[in-house]
Amino acid sequence: MRLEVLSSTFRSRDLGFLVAALGLFVISGCAAKAIPEARYLPAGDLLDIVKDFQRLSRDDLYRFPAPKGVTGMNVMKATLIRLQDYEKKHPGQYPDVVQFTQAMAYERLREYDQAIAHYQGVPRSDGSLEAQAANNLEALEVFQRILKKPLSTEDPFEYIKGLDEKVEAWNEVVQKYRGTVYEYLARMEEEKIDRAKVAFVELNRYRMKDGNQLVILGYSQLVTKHRQSRNLYRYLLDFGDFYARLAREYLLQNDPEGLSFDLDTFDQLAKSAARLYMEVAQVDGIMEKIEAEGKIEAMRGLVEEVKRLNR
Repeated sequence: MRLEVLSSTFRSRDLGFLVAALGLFVISGCAAKAIPEARYLPAGDLLDIVKDFQRLSRDDLYRFPAPKGVTGMNVMKATLIRLQDYEKKHPGQYPDVVQFTQAMAYERLREYDQAIAHYQGVPRSDGSLEAQAANNLEALEVFQRILKKPLSTEDPFEYIKGLDEKVEAWNEVVQKYRGTVYEYLARMEEEKIDRAKVAFVELNRYRMKDGNQLVILGYSQLVTKHRQSRNLYRYLLDFGDFYARLAREYLLQNDPEGLSFDLDTFDQLAKSAARLYMEVAQVDGIMEKIEAEGKIEAMRGLVEEVKRLNR
């Protein structure tokens, strides 16, 4: 079967053309007979798989969670399982479509090595599917160069510098591939590094001057920069947890029944945590809502206990 990819961009419409091409093949084969011949059934099976992948998958995995199928399984994972089953039942059938679709599923799972291997495995054909695979390979090779750039394991300042350089590199990828799946994948990789920077500072805050303030600044920048991220509510909970940790550390260092205890200092930390938890708890339809509500109640209980002891 010859497949033509109409666009040189990296959008899901490429997959849509695969659906159209497979559909035309099946229709042309089945039009003459009410009951399709067996030789057309493999294309029909593959058409269903590719159509479901196109219908349920999305490019923007930065803003939206990974889509789930009717079974509750990640669509990309389900597609790979279905394609593996198809290959077992119909070995050697439409290898270009199978390899290309597998590569797209792997790259959306951020399994770039696997995606590269499958794009490289797209067989030569008269159409432009091989050329499209080559274009996608070029983008993924840029990803791999950034990911594999080593970071310092001895100097913490060099480590942070290395992370900053990777953030800049990912931002360049975002600009280069704007409007494509690679923009959103690059945003996810950039976001991952931004979160790692905050975690690193948080783990080493006692070794840094004004470490607590640096962590607060880091979280503030994280939630501001990634306001559109699907992980925003998790970051807000983590930020609230840090304030809650500071409040509990203050309790350990200052007996609430003693004269040195400053209720206003503790209350300010507790309110900061509760405010962030409340921001999440007020959003309907998210998984983090119940967790946020539980944290709010726990913080209220702690505040009431501290106020009782401080009287």
